[in-house]
Amino acid sequence: MPSRMSLSASNTQLSDTTCARKAVLGRLYGRAPLPELVGLDAPLDLVFSLLSRTVTSAEGNTGLLIGPRGSGKSSVVQRALDMLEAKHSRSSKYHVVRLSGFVHITDRIALRDIARQLLIEQDLENILIGSFADAFTYILNLLRSSGSEGAESVPPVLFILEEFDLLAQHPKQSLLYTLFDIAQSQQTPIAVLGVTARIDVMDLLEKRVKSRFSHRQIYVQCPQKKSDFIEIARLALHVSSSCDSVSMGFAEQFNTRVDAILAAESVARHIAHVFDFGMDARQLLQLFVMAASQLSAQSSLMQLSHVEASIAQDVASAKMQVLSSVSLLELCLIISMKGLVQSGSSKYNFEMVYNEYKAFMSRHIMATSSGGAMKAYKKPVALKAFETLVELEIVRPVATSMAADGSGSYGRNDLLAGSAQAARTPKEYRMVQLMIEPGQVVELALRRNDLSEVIRRWAQQ
Repeated sequence: MPSRMSLSASNTQLSDTTCARKAVLGRLYGRAPLPELVGLDAPLDLVFSLLSRTVTSAEGNTGLLIGPRGSGKSSVVQRALDMLEAKHSRSSKYHVVRLSGFVHITDRIALRDIARQLLIEQDLENILIGSFADAFTYILNLLRSSGSEGAESVPPVLFILEEFDLLAQHPKQSLLYTLFDIAQSQQTPIAVLGVTARIDVMDLLEKRVKSRFSHRQIYVQCPQKKSDFIEIARLALHVSSSCDSVSMGFAEQFNTRVDAILAAESVARHIAHVFDFGMDARQLLQLFVMAASQLSAQSSLMQLSHVEASIAQDVASAKMQVLSSVSLLELCLIISMKGLVQSGSSKYNFEMVYNEYKAFMSRHIMATSSGGAMKAYKKPVALKAFETLVELEIVRPVATSMAADGSGSYGRNDLLAGSAQAARTPKEYRMVQLMIEPGQVVELALRRNDLSEVIRRWAQQ
């Protein structure tokens, strides 16, 4: 009997863990919506009102939903459609047509997909030969004739245009003109909602298209408060017995562990960094994918160590992205600093770095006339590249003397003629340190495809 009870408890825990992992990963990857939209009540109400009036009152409505990427535009649209379906699923019949500027790169492709989404099974080859407006009117007539409420009735159609700015690049903007014109004429109940990340999207529209547009613009912003930013992560990571098919006791333990991880100093500090850098909720949620994917019967709760490993990887990835954009000369200066570090110099100045670079180039330089690609840059050019590395915080100035209170004085602007103390020393002789590990320099050299084999071997020494 005890063995049966323990086996049953083990199966229950495995089932809870499996359901929790599936639910959390679905929300982290964006496949499933969050239980709540944080800070998006105002745009949600406006979008729902626009779509609802088309369904209930047969109004023709047009609007634009504008906001930066990752701000929640698609979530607002989907939540509004879900609310609309819950309210009108039985009382009203309507259609939803989704188009995307990434997919529907021509009006012909868009027209075919409109017909497919409206469930019109007709041969459109002969119709597509004419203008877009004629073909679209024909599709609406087919929709009218197939309606169950009579030949004069057309069910409302809600058009959701993702990447609206790319659709505006179609020749003559026939798709947008036709949709806006029909919505303005009020002859057919359609709503057109464009979704875009470009705040200047109105400048892309032709004059005739603007004249048919209602100029209704709804703006979505990224979370403006850090507490809202953290709440997004909490909603994505929490599980519930009612929605995620887990037991109540497991949900309580799981959510308590999630709250403890979010309150950990290392995690809170990195969340604050992500918020200050770009307020991108998608980047925030990616931090917890590793921890959620490793949920198992042996480890049914999320582990702080897994989240910290993701943070370390995220920080390293961000630094490598910056390093991947440096020029060939800047990379050579970095390799020179790596060589100085390996020779025992913990601090060095530009003169030392340039001498190391010049010594390497004197050994391996090839004449331009012989077709060689290597070129030794003069000192002023190299100094400018060195200052760029300081601006990117790949190189950091270090203290060369102590202040009266015993603390060292250094800063990013010291090398760039900042403080009076540093200004007394020529910038070529101000001491600096490389802020990346030698192993990262080697990794960067191996990843660059524009390096000669000589420089790649130099980096690996």
